[in-house]
Amino acid sequence: MNEYLKFYEKYKISPVVQNIENFKEHIKRRNNLYRQLSVTPLAFENKDILEIGPGGGYNALVTYTYEPKTYTLIEPNTTGFNELKNNFKEIDKGNIYMFSGMFEDFKPNDKYDVVMCEGLIPGLTQKDEFINMIKPLIRNDGIFIMTTADHVSMFFEIIRKYMADLLIKDLLIDEQVDILVESFSSHLETLEGMTRSYSDWCLDNLIGDAVLEHTLTLQHAIELFSDDFYVLGSSPDIFTNYAWYKELPTNVKEYNHAYQKQCLEKWHTLFDRRSSQTERAVEANIELGEYCLEFIQAVKDKDAVINIIKILENIKLNLSSSFEDITILSIDEVIEVLQSGLTSEKIKNMRFFNSAFGRGQSYISFIRQSDV
Repeated sequence: MNEYLKFYEKYKISPVVQNIENFKEHIKRRNNLYRQLSVTPLAFENKDILEIGPGGGYNALVTYTYEPKTYTLIEPNTTGFNELKNNFKEIDKGNIYMFSGMFEDFKPNDKYDVVMCEGLIPGLTQKDEFINMIKPLIRNDGIFIMTTADHVSMFFEIIRKYMADLLIKDLLIDEQVDILVESFSSHLETLEGMTRSYSDWCLDNLIGDAVLEHTLTLQHAIELFSDDFYVLGSSPDIFTNYAWYKELPTNVKEYNHAYQKQCLEKWHTLFDRRSSQTERAVEANIELGEYCLEFIQAVKDKDAVINIIKILENIKLNLSSSFEDITILSIDEVIEVLQSGLTSEKIKNMRFFNSAFGRGQSYISFIRQSDV
């Protein structure tokens, strides 16, 4: 089930509108992303491109400047699809094909050189099945770009989701948005490069339930592609391979194994964007992942505050020997606010947790092995 789509269609919204008035800066930001993913504009030029779930097409506008041969866009959300059509109506050169519907209902006539799907798969309940439907559409030497988001990288957002649920129950959605923007604006102000409105961010992350499905790790994404796709790059760029190219395995599974191993070794680097530490025991990271997963389940089950606090204490203990003080102080502050009674004013005036955000959404790119 697509929890994002279910929520968007219910309220006839598409809360992913970006401020791209400075379009040159928008292009530079996307170029930086593609550069980290080892995908240059030449990878798109005169190629057949498929994008699944582009929303209103704000990022697709940049991809189109790379002059693809064809550009196919699949958007199931009615409001998002209407925005998409509007954003492209003045620049379409006759090589854009838009499909309003579910990807599962899309029947292509050919394969594609580049397929992209960002901000969609982590919110699905059947992630593996969805990915396995995409893979056959990619040509040999073709590229796939996707996003992951998991219980470690999204942990602080899950805490905010839990707080939001306590604040806004039994209110109409417009009232919910007003309260959440008032409560969390001081938090969102700490994020540089924010291109969405605060109201859209709150709708997408705090009111809808799709964020509670975010358990798709980079490691699992690599596992799903290790039959015939090589890891190409990631953003954040967490991978390092010091091997001489002649020593690298040519078998896909063996080649990707080094990256899968690093996912566990570096998983903690996705937990807190403010943290600069680099090395940590894999066992500690696995335990952290288990606690974060337990926290998501407790939020889903609407557990009592006392149980939520117990999980937070366990997470704090796991982090205490390797994370900076600000991370520990942020969790302490959450516990204190929950114990003393949560209010909008207390959220707004938090001094440590207000800037606590994980790496959130991570990008990863793959290239399909050729027949050589």
